[in-house]
Amino acid sequence: MTTYISVDDVQAQLNASVDSGTQVYTVFGLPVSQASFQAHVDFANLYVNSIVGADLTSEDSRYSWAKMAAFNLASLRVLVAASGGMLLGAFDYRLGDLYITKASISRLAFEGATQSFRNDLLRVLVNFSSPVKAAEASAAGEVPTYRGGLISP
Repeated sequence: MTTYISVDDVQAQLNASVDSGTQVYTVFGLPVSQASFQAHVDFANLYVNSIVGADLTSEDSRYSWAKMAAFNLASLRVLVAASGGMLLGAFDYRLGDLYITKASISRLAFEGATQSFRNDLLRVLVNFSSPVKAAEASAAGEVPTYRGGLISP
């Protein structure tokens, strides 16, 4: 399986800080565990490999698109997990019974980052068209889905 991105790559992409003692990352002031970061990176690599095949090399013309798709997918998933897993309205979020309204500056930064990764992921997937055009509906079951418990940030 080709590994397109690592936890360090996503950490740099999101400008996340890490507490080396507790191994907890901080993204927009919100804590995300190392296990959660790793799970999202692994999912992004696995998902992109399921589309292009596990033997894609860096010489392939699709490699850069695959890497960008993995970056965006992992980053978007980390941001959603950091926000409690459920974005509501204007990027207010709910953690259990606690309803949190983001302050305007951090809300705008969070909203901009999430929207940027979403838009970029959609654009990259459109440019990934060659394997998608060749896909058949019967292969829909081959796309990996997470079947475990909830991932805690």
